[in-house]
This record gives sequence, structure tokens and C-alpha cells, in this order.
Amino acid sequence: MNEIARRFYAERDVRTLQYGADTTVLERPVALLVGIDATGRAAQVAALALVNMLARVHRRLHLVVPPADLQARALIDAPTLADALFAMATAINPVLDLTTAPMSASIPTNAITIGIGTDLPDELDIYLGWNGGRGEIAAVPCRCPSTGPEEHILGAATAACLAAAMAFRAAHGSTIRPTRLNLLERTADADAGTTSRTSPIDVGRVLVVGAGAVSQALFYWLREIGVVGTWDVVDADLTELHNTNRCLGTTAADAGWPDALPNGEQRHKASITAGLTGAQEHLYWLDTWPDLADAPRYDLVLPLANERGVRAEVAALGQPVLLHATTSSNWTAELHRHIPDRDDCPACRIPTAPTGSFLCGTGPAIPTTLGSPDAALPFLSAAAGLLLASALLELREESRLITGRQNHWRLHLELGHRLWQSAIHPNDGCPHTLPPEARQILHTPTPGRWSTIDPAM
Repeated sequence: MNEIARRFYAERDVRTLQYGADTTVLERPVALLVGIDATGRAAQVAALALVNMLARVHRRLHLVVPPADLQARALIDAPTLADALFAMATAINPVLDLTTAPMSASIPTNAITIGIGTDLPDELDIYLGWNGGRGEIAAVPCRCPSTGPEEHILGAATAACLAAAMAFRAAHGSTIRPTRLNLLERTADADAGTTSRTSPIDVGRVLVVGAGAVSQALFYWLREIGVVGTWDVVDADLTELHNTNRCLGTTAADAGWPDALPNGEQRHKASITAGLTGAQEHLYWLDTWPDLADAPRYDLVLPLANERGVRAEVAALGQPVLLHATTSSNWTAELHRHIPDRDDCPACRIPTAPTGSFLCGTGPAIPTTLGSPDAALPFLSAAAGLLLASALLELREESRLITGRQNHWRLHLELGHRLWQSAIHPNDGCPHTLPPEARQILHTPTPGRWSTIDPAM
């Protein structure tokens, strides 16, 4: 490794190493093989997302990709799938050791091998598959349907998250665990069905507070699934190179390292996130945003930030329902629901000052390392964003997401025995939630799309 690469990785991989990664293991090659029967849109979504995540932590990638026109919405546009994968991977990591070869060529020694499709060599480590909203990884080739491509986007995206998580853990010595998962159903393994949704996400006028890793993952998936309505993104933060280890929309150039050296201009996170779907960026912190008081009432607010008291501030807006997603230092991606008078609020559930082991996205990645900043890995952020996107697809007044007692779901991506865990957090005298009378005053003159979810209405 040359001095430029050493300097780049020393800056980029700070959060990855805080999560317990071994630098020697990160040098182990990972090979992705795409079969000639797996070049439809869903397969391309899986391949692009997987390489996006792999390039953010692993330092050696080997790609075997057949000729195919690009059908998915790549982070960096290109005429073919192979071109898009190469351009994206090198933009994320300019010093990446990236090789390509035909299917008949040998695979790098000691590589973690991943396959998409059925026309592949036997005995790869991990195979991706999907059916509708169900994604899976297995030790044998899996079904990757190409018919009705939009129906399988959720499953293909889920499979990519599983494969990225398993590749990282396998490189560190974990056993490959065959896994099935449906994020829309929030089911796993034998219980995982094929329920899916194909309509663009349409939840009205949306305010997204925060443009970090989970927010970028949400918008990355919105770009593939499709989205309508007016979306505003509020965040004043600039991109740092260590953000590229987990933010699916960010390249090294966005962090001011266009050629693996810090000689470029940093972009705002809100500009990157909003740009994924054409949303409107607002380069302010929520508590300094001058237009908030005069903005039309939002149908939905997604609190995806955790600093400057933003959770309490959003809880006090009087929204009929709040949805958000987080990652934790315990290998979880988590979905949260908050309905006033029924559930606690975001600030009560995730206090600013850590008070216990169940906090999300606020504790150190290595709990014994006191003072360690919050850290995550790309597949954790990707899964959290996809969980939230699935919830937005499900959002209906009569849906289980709204009517059920559970209001907190954890997906365990250490891929052990238990994959899902749910919890109920009641509203126990929350000091941040507006009283029913105040919420009625807010809702009644200009009711939003989801106002009737509020028990006060």
C-alpha cells in the first residue's frame, strides 16, 4: 500500500475500526460474480447496492459482470452495468484495488465469493436471491426472478444488505448463515413471505430532518423504488471523509478527497441527500432554519438526526405520527413509530445522554472504548433506510404499522439465531408531546394527510 492509500484509509476508516473491524481483514479480497441470467433490473439493483456497500469498507474487490445495458438507477450513470459498477466503486474509494475478469478467469486467492444468479460456479460462499419482497442469502444458487421487475426491487435490495453484512462478518471469521428476510412484513427465515409493494412512495409533503447515513440510505432506496410528493431536507452539516464509510450517496469527492487527497471542496450532506431524488435542500440546522415557522404544514416529519436537541424539537411539532430509523452499536437496524398519547416520543425513547444499553445510534461502537464517537457500517445504515422506506410503503391508517401495539422493531444484523425483536414503549407522561387540545388547534384548520391517526382527532 502506498502513502496516499495509507493516508486515505487512516482518515476514512476511523468509524469502521471503531466498530471492531480488523485492518488486515479489510485487505482480504471480495469477489462478486453476476450470472448472465441475472442482468434484469432487480438483479442490477442488488449488484449496484452490494458493490456500493462493499467499496465503503473492503479494500480489494473483484468483479465478474456480463455485458448488459444499465436498467437500474445507478449512483453514477453509465451505459452498462459493468461501467456503472466500476465508476461507482472508484468514486467511493479512489485507492480501491479493483479488478475485473470474465467468468472463466480465476478468482483471487482467499476471496470471499458472492454470486447473483444461477449460471455461476459451484461452491461460492454466498448466493443472493429474492422473490417479491423477500430477500435471501444461501450457500447454493437462489432464485432471482426477472419477470415483473418492480415487484422484486424490495427483495433484491434486502438481499444486497444481507450479503454485505454476511461478507463483512465472514471475512472476520463468522460462519455463513442462510437467511431469508422480508422488511415489509418484518419476518424472517421460515416465516418470511413474499409480500411486496410496487407503487411509488406517496406520503404527501415530507420534512426530513438530518441528512446523515440513514437519511442517505432512505433516499438511495427512494431513487430505486420511486417517490412522489414534495420533500424537504434540512441539515447544515458538511461531509467528512469518514462519512463515506456508511453514507450510500456519498463519494470521496463529496468529502473533498476527489483523488484520494484532501484538495477538494466539501459538499453539504443535505445537497447530496436531496440530490438523489430531486428533493429540496435547506442548509440549516432545524433550530436555525428561518423558514420553518412559515412553511406549509407537513403531512409527515422524519426525524433522522440526533444532535442539537432535534428529537425533542420534532416531538413538540404536534405531528400525528413520527417515523424514523436508527442504527445501534449492537449490529441492529431499527424502525421507530411515535403516535402522540399512545407511544413515547423520539426524545424519550433515545435520550441525548446515554442511560442504558438499549440506546440506538448514540453509544460507542466498542462500548469499552470510552468517548468513542458514534459509528456504523454501510449495511446497517442501508438496512435502516430500507426499513423506513418499507414502512412508508406500508403507511396506511389501517395498516399494522399504525394499529399495532408494537412501536419499535430491531433487525439484528449480526445474523445470529434471532433476527427480529419488537418492543412497546408507552407514552408515560412524555414532557415533549403537545397536549390533545393544542394538537386539535394545529390539525383542525389545515388537516394533513395523516391527521386522523392522532387519537385527539
